[in-house]
Amino acid sequence: MENVWFQEFLVFATLFVLFTLNDWMLITSWNALWVGLGYFGILYVHALLHRFFILPHLMEKQQPLKYVPIGLGLLLVFGAALTLAKSFLSPDCYIMSKTTAEQSFLFNTATCAVSLIAINSPFIMLRFYRQKKKEASSQLCINNTELNLLRSQLNPHFLFNTFNNLYGISLHEPSRIPDLILQVSQLMRYQLDNICKEWVSLKEELTFVENCIALEEERVGCRCDIQYEFKTDQPDAPYYIAPLMLMPFIENAFKHGANNIEACYVHTLIEVRNGQLELTVRNSMPKKSRQVTSTGIGLQNIEQRLQILYPGRHRLRRHITREEYLVSLSLQLQ
Repeated sequence: MENVWFQEFLVFATLFVLFTLNDWMLITSWNALWVGLGYFGILYVHALLHRFFILPHLMEKQQPLKYVPIGLGLLLVFGAALTLAKSFLSPDCYIMSKTTAEQSFLFNTATCAVSLIAINSPFIMLRFYRQKKKEASSQLCINNTELNLLRSQLNPHFLFNTFNNLYGISLHEPSRIPDLILQVSQLMRYQLDNICKEWVSLKEELTFVENCIALEEERVGCRCDIQYEFKTDQPDAPYYIAPLMLMPFIENAFKHGANNIEACYVHTLIEVRNGQLELTVRNSMPKKSRQVTSTGIGLQNIEQRLQILYPGRHRLRRHITREEYLVSLSLQLQ
């Protein structure tokens, strides 16, 4: 179907049959068939001139308005050519059995106009389809490149935050570091195994989230109220989600909400209803302002990935007060 010559032949043959559908019973000789092909050939040449010469030339010069007078002039010329051609056809030809009105210049000019639209329409539609296909392929390539870049940022970002957690624990309970390093290695294994996948099971992703929260609880659980809850209407439903889509919001809550010696909290609620996931993360705002080191990569990364992977199928909201920071994410699961 991508062969240009095949396309031309297919359109020519199909439209020739359609244009002469009512006359096939009158075609009783090879001479009549050749005359019919010649008649339709004039119509086809008219359409080819428009498609390959007039329109490309005027579009290249950015003079589309000139197409109206030139197109009308060419239409009149070919209308006259058809009229003259019919007058020289054999009296035995099926076309000559038409009425006098159908032999007129006006009728032939109208036939040229209709055939121009009918012949060029399939090629215009095919060109539009190719252009859209090319744009879609180009956009897909851009999205894949951007996703690969975002994925390459996730590993060092997660590693950076994890080392900060281990450092904080080592200051108070260095004897627990070996076990925690083993736990971190399991988390890193999940990242390495799944970061290049487009989708992972929701069950695996939630297990990863729960393990990360458990690691944070080891660090700040003694002074921070940490709550995590998961609710679903279909526990065995095989839902899928983009990997590492939820954790950056929870990481951000611990980074800012638990960065305080005062009473603080981080509450996480994940609900799944009819394939719609709702993530709500609340964290306390510190009463005393403290400088928190943050690259900002995590949240920027997740927002860009949401735009690419869930276009029109997600909603992200934030609500900030002096006492609380709330983030809510809603997205449609696979």
